[in-house]
Amino acid sequence: MEKKKKILGASILFLTLVVINIGAGFIDFGDIPVFARILLSQTLIFLPVILYICVTKQNFFEAIRLRKMNIWSLLLVIPLVYVLEPLFICINAISMSFSTNVIAGTMQDIADTMPYIAGISLLALLPALVEEITFRGVLLNSFHRDSNPWPGILFSAICFGCMHMNFNQITYALVLGIVMGIVLEATGSILATMLMHFVYNGTSTTLLYLLPVLMKWSNGMLEESGMGPEEIEQMMNVGESAAEVTSEQMLTMGLVLIIPALIGLALAGLLVYLMAYLNKRHFILKGMFTRKTEKQKEAMAADRVKIMNVFLWIAIGFCVAYAVLTEILLRLP
Repeated sequence: MEKKKKILGASILFLTLVVINIGAGFIDFGDIPVFARILLSQTLIFLPVILYICVTKQNFFEAIRLRKMNIWSLLLVIPLVYVLEPLFICINAISMSFSTNVIAGTMQDIADTMPYIAGISLLALLPALVEEITFRGVLLNSFHRDSNPWPGILFSAICFGCMHMNFNQITYALVLGIVMGIVLEATGSILATMLMHFVYNGTSTTLLYLLPVLMKWSNGMLEESGMGPEEIEQMMNVGESAAEVTSEQMLTMGLVLIIPALIGLALAGLLVYLMAYLNKRHFILKGMFTRKTEKQKEAMAADRVKIMNVFLWIAIGFCVAYAVLTEILLRLP
């Protein structure tokens, strides 16, 4: 009964977050700076979560699984993100063949108007803390079952993906949520997924800031080679035209990356196993990917509690409907 209450409470919490954030999406904030909108969106997630933990009288550290972990396994998170990068580029390219990237403009606005430290704090550090506390912390912990971690991982990943409320982000956030759920089981601590989230977002943010520097450097090199301003401008215009890829080209790009993505996924599996081994949780990780004995199946059946409920259905439905509406509005002439 206690497990059912935790699942129901977490489902109501997720529905509340969805309703609040959709409501905020229909408000015209006028001339509010983009950094203030990001702070507001994260606050609208963080405050209900903290209130939920207080109302349900949970221990904060246990509710989000904030525990000590092997420091060397924490450092392995960094190469883990980079070997997975082809997978997420592949997924992003395929998703962009049928959906619209709605966050590129926001990220570019931050990079154009704020210093690097402020930008990476808003786009990488803040989401790594707030979203991990919410999705790999409270939600996954509420859905979690010791005998079978998979349902908790999958449902928390679905919530994480849907909460982004646009199809481009939903697709790769769903996969990222599953990967981070596995990492959480391998390490036993949300510290690993917080760092993973930060490195993932921080890398793309850093590249945004580096791009103008690289462009300036390349222009300088071209000038030194004897090219005139008109020739350089013409070359830059050709580059901008080439960057405007079609849906078919995005799909082709995604398909080309499938092999590198699979290789990266295999390397990621080795790294995650090493992380689990260093934290003495490799037996848990093995159990997630091996065939169950009859005794284990009986234990899983006894521990089974249905996660999907009316509140989750409504929340997911709202997210999908909002994503459809966003896509339609973005495609209007």
